[in-house]
Amino acid sequence: MNALEIIPFLLLFIRTIICTNTTTNPVKLTMKQGLLINQILSVYALDNAENDLCRNHTKRFKIGLRAFEPWALQMFDSSSKLQAGVLLGNLVDYGSFSQCLGIYKDTEQGPIYGKHCLLQLRLSKNLMRKILSYHNVSEKRFDKVYVSVEKSYPGWSVCVPHSCSREDILRHFNRTIMEMAEGLELSVSLNERHCNSALNQPVMGTSQYVVLSFLSVFIILGLTAALIDFQSDQENASLFVDTFSALKNMRRVMREGAGKKEMDFDFINGLRIFSSGSVVIGHRYIMYIMFPVINQLEELDWIVQFSSTLVLGSTITVDSFFMTSGMLVSIGFFEHVTKTGSFNPALFYLHRYLRITAPLAVVILFYVSTVQFLGSGPLQEYVYTNHQKPCQDYWWAALLHVQAYVNPTALCIYQNWYLSTDMAFYFFSPVVLYPLWRWPRFGYANIALLFVSATASSFYFAWVRGYNGEILPVTNQLFQTRYFSEYYIQPHTRAATYIIGLGFGYFVFHTKDRKIVVSKWWNMALWIGSLVVMATTVFSSGIFYLESHEYDKLATSCFLAFSRTAWTIGVVWIMWSCMHGYGGIVNDFLSAHVFRVLGRITYAIFLLHSIVQLYKNAAGKAPLTFSNMNVIYDAFADLFTVFIIAF
Repeated sequence: MNALEIIPFLLLFIRTIICTNTTTNPVKLTMKQGLLINQILSVYALDNAENDLCRNHTKRFKIGLRAFEPWALQMFDSSSKLQAGVLLGNLVDYGSFSQCLGIYKDTEQGPIYGKHCLLQLRLSKNLMRKILSYHNVSEKRFDKVYVSVEKSYPGWSVCVPHSCSREDILRHFNRTIMEMAEGLELSVSLNERHCNSALNQPVMGTSQYVVLSFLSVFIILGLTAALIDFQSDQENASLFVDTFSALKNMRRVMREGAGKKEMDFDFINGLRIFSSGSVVIGHRYIMYIMFPVINQLEELDWIVQFSSTLVLGSTITVDSFFMTSGMLVSIGFFEHVTKTGSFNPALFYLHRYLRITAPLAVVILFYVSTVQFLGSGPLQEYVYTNHQKPCQDYWWAALLHVQAYVNPTALCIYQNWYLSTDMAFYFFSPVVLYPLWRWPRFGYANIALLFVSATASSFYFAWVRGYNGEILPVTNQLFQTRYFSEYYIQPHTRAATYIIGLGFGYFVFHTKDRKIVVSKWWNMALWIGSLVVMATTVFSSGIFYLESHEYDKLATSCFLAFSRTAWTIGVVWIMWSCMHGYGGIVNDFLSAHVFRVLGRITYAIFLLHSIVQLYKNAAGKAPLTFSNMNVIYDAFADLFTVFIIAF
């Protein structure tokens, strides 16, 4: 293969010194050049195709390449060659996807289009162990690392005539690759969906036009109402204008204190924005882990670095959302029952369900029908299978918020696991809140029992299933791991922090008219204690990723069961101190007007950011380079883009 590596440069040189050859006559070559061309054709031109048209097109490709015809050179140039950095994890080569799909040649055998296929090379465990040993991965660490790379199949791209079938392509390249890799334990596979040509690109159909028309109606209504609003008396706006005017809704979002009510806490907006930002950044890291990069094995080094703890441990910030959600639900419940003296379950459930589910339904509709038109690339099938198809199959589970139990390994909108879990908590919340309202003493015992039960459930499943303590596994198969689908996203293992929020909301409501005095020294001590506890929960998570860590069943189960509660208690103190005037500069910063504006669109950010991230990667024509700088840069680009779309 050493000779093949210089062929692209050789051909480029020859192409520049000879005149453009418009005939199909072979170019006169030296013996060595002829041998090299024969070697190239033996690798990249299909032999013994069963399809007659494929055989004829392949024969025409051979003639064209010998004659250095531009289209044939492009077809060869679009296929992969042995890339550098394989031992660093540069395992997937995309070839030249766009160039391949742009090939067209009219011949006597009919037109030839380029067809790009991504072959997968499946390595044995022993071969993977050998490769990882070159990167100083010890035998002790191998089993921990293997889960991160076991399905990171090397990919080799080929560009062939469109008339060639999957079977012909696989048979030829399986034989060719296995001859070159004789002695290595690997196999070659090809999924039909990993082949693309200009003839099988997605085409807009009736369903897409219906969806786009539906969405366009809201844009037209918003602009029409805004025009009427601009030209009319704003104090006496009609219901139509008040509801749909883009101008009026923009003012609602932007103005100071918009929608402010009793018990509305401005600092929550700052917490929401920073928590949302950490989620978007964390998901951008996940994108780099899920999609090919040229230095995949450097991700293994990153896992055990201090910087990775800030990312992997930050997944615990999700519990800030659970606690805040529970607190606001609790306060809203007690405000309502105090004013009305009654509890209406139908109204309680229906209002929240519609308010949360209606925007989700619009995003799912877009996912189901339209996202495939946001871009195309060698991995568009991966995105379709793992992200669009679950919405097509399980849209109903997403709208009913039962994904955690119905389809936990095939989530419709992967971050929607949080919403399904949060809504399960909401549906369950009257079991906690109603006794607190009607029979307080029983309510106290009830909430304590439920909290203990939720914590015990988390501990039990961590203990029985022997999870290794990694708060989030680093693998490109994250969403299919047993830990993620059976533990991380399950309501019965995540309920403790929401229950804390319900209890905290009850306390806040019943102490809202009291002046609780905390001395300066106690305030300082509680702030320091809270920050230390929160930092400890984040940084201690890194211990479980280290090679030197020895698995301890009790310690691991305790960490998974209690770490989120510890983090939440720290957040509770921050929120309480801000409510009662002990937050100081932290409260002033979190209550800034810009956070109040952005805080009103965090739900849209939550729903939309995965579209921006997934389809940026899916439309990529080359693997990325993993580094903290690159990930953070892309994450801030994600945030900027999604802020605009969400607004």
